[in-house]
Amino acid sequence: MKKYVIASILLLLAPNLALAEGDNNLYLYDSLELQLDVTGVVELVPESSSSTVKELTAELKLFPQEDYRQKVLGMNTGAGEVKANTVLYTWNDKKFGEKDFGYSANINTYNERIKVEFKVPFPLQDIPDGLSTYTLPSETIDSENPEIIAKAAELAEGEDDVFKVAFKLASWVEENVKYDLNSLTSKASQKASWVLENKEGVCDEMTSLFVAMARSQGIPARFVSGVSYTTSGLFNENWQPHAWAEVYFPEVGWVSFDIAFGEYGYVDVTHIKLRDSVDSIEPATKFEWLGKEVSLNTGDLKLNVNILDKIGEQSEEIQLEQEILGKVVDLGSYNLIKGVVKNNAGYYAATTLQLAVPKEINILGRNKRTILLAPKEVKETYWIIKAPSNFNPNYWYTFPTLIYNEKNVSVSDEFKVQKGNIIYSEKEVRQLVVIPEDKTYSRKVSLSCNLPKELFQDEERKVNCTIKNIGNANLDQVNFCVGGVCEFVDLPINQYKVNQIKIKTDKIGWNKLMVSAENKLIDKKVGFEYAVFDTPELELKVNYPETITFGGDFKVDLSMNKTSFSAPQKVKVTIFGAGFEQKFELEELKEPEDVSAELRTDRISRTNKYQVEVKWEDKAGEQYSKTQEIIVAGKGNSLTEKAKILLNSLLGVFAG
Repeated sequence: MKKYVIASILLLLAPNLALAEGDNNLYLYDSLELQLDVTGVVELVPESSSSTVKELTAELKLFPQEDYRQKVLGMNTGAGEVKANTVLYTWNDKKFGEKDFGYSANINTYNERIKVEFKVPFPLQDIPDGLSTYTLPSETIDSENPEIIAKAAELAEGEDDVFKVAFKLASWVEENVKYDLNSLTSKASQKASWVLENKEGVCDEMTSLFVAMARSQGIPARFVSGVSYTTSGLFNENWQPHAWAEVYFPEVGWVSFDIAFGEYGYVDVTHIKLRDSVDSIEPATKFEWLGKEVSLNTGDLKLNVNILDKIGEQSEEIQLEQEILGKVVDLGSYNLIKGVVKNNAGYYAATTLQLAVPKEINILGRNKRTILLAPKEVKETYWIIKAPSNFNPNYWYTFPTLIYNEKNVSVSDEFKVQKGNIIYSEKEVRQLVVIPEDKTYSRKVSLSCNLPKELFQDEERKVNCTIKNIGNANLDQVNFCVGGVCEFVDLPINQYKVNQIKIKTDKIGWNKLMVSAENKLIDKKVGFEYAVFDTPELELKVNYPETITFGGDFKVDLSMNKTSFSAPQKVKVTIFGAGFEQKFELEELKEPEDVSAELRTDRISRTNKYQVEVKWEDKAGEQYSKTQEIIVAGKGNSLTEKAKILLNSLLGVFAG
């Protein structure tokens, strides 16, 4: 008898997620104690035999500054002298050759942020004295460029909230600028206008373009240099030099925006800030020397970070939930993965979400999306996926799904793919996508239907679908649609309305009932699945030999396959004849089944009649049957066997 096999496909997590979990997810710690080592080398090279040098100075401008999210616990600068957030190294030995410099610092970083708890009106009217520099163009951040102004103005149009404007600018840069470690962007910072035109760059370029777009709209913004932790496969080391931005909010302060990390309104605890500046082109190290016929060779600064301690784990204030439209779908079906994000904090927060699925699953469109949440706000986002169509139909497959954010906080679920189950088309799935995501009140409206999961063909069935307002706002002129039948209803708080329709049961197989509700506050869409069953039928094929030998093997092979959508229930197979009977039972015939029976040959005659009888039921208990007769000739190889066959034949005649 054929066995029904379970096939499970393992989820291959995104590299950054797998590595971060292996390191206990550094992003969620309350605090990290880190040792930062910054080292550099400079070489004085004589150009002739008469070359001389009197003095060399190196001013190291990348220096950890104390603020609300980091504190310097200790510092060893060697021969360097700390002056106004820089370290100055001086050599008076009048010698040529290499000079080493650098420092080692123990730093505590904290998982803190400047919280924007209220709406800051846009455009900004009063910018404090001393901050106007951060609204003006600079060498690399050319915010006066017409294309930058036009794009930023397009994104900001209609908004009256500074945080939302900054979020839109940051999201556009992240979505449209490809992170690319090519020679043009990795060796020297490119202008913001170049980045806008070429749509590529590294963190420096992405930050410069974002800062330029903000400044073009009169929002003070500055460039930040530092170090951060990454699990990206693009780098050989986890700790890398990094750049992000800070945006000024009146009455709030400087708020961090890291475009490359998808961290809008904060930076995580692995970020070490070393400098903020007007422009990215400002040098990290400044060299001066006094000499005759001397040249200078410099190398890149090296930054190394060691984790000394991890302190406490912070509870994530962005709550994730996941819902899957079809928990079991057919091969080749589309499906919908819904991510629900809730901001439990009392301040603006943004999160960047991605969906991780096995490689056999196709994600339509862009995977990554960043969502802005006001205090206590809830939003939904969606991924449309497609199951493989070329898998073995005799197996069923389990596909894990995982939604994770920029801090590697995740929520998981799974769905199954099995031949013969419901199929969603791409059009049907897109009808269930809620756009825009801002209609957050949708989760305070419930949609339900008293629709049975199973119906029978030509059955008369009326279905009531109910919409209920479970929130705290009155809803007017809600377009309530059930299966294409729509009406406008008003829903005061805690009230409900019922829409009744007649379900069609002439379409055999899986069906969908689409229910939706929409007005200026809500956009709620739900799909209900139900199956219409027909009369269960099966095809029976019997394979047997034309002649059997007394005392030999006699094998009958049966093949059964359902020819209807409904699966025959409580299937009983009986083979009897020549004083022999054998029975088989199946609880349900969902897939083709093969049955083999070994029959006795010690009672065979010259002509042997056998009956194959199959009985089954439908889901309502109605009984059905099918029979097939087979006739097999008998023979003997010896006189004794032939005599027994003759005797069995005579006994059969008299018995008849």
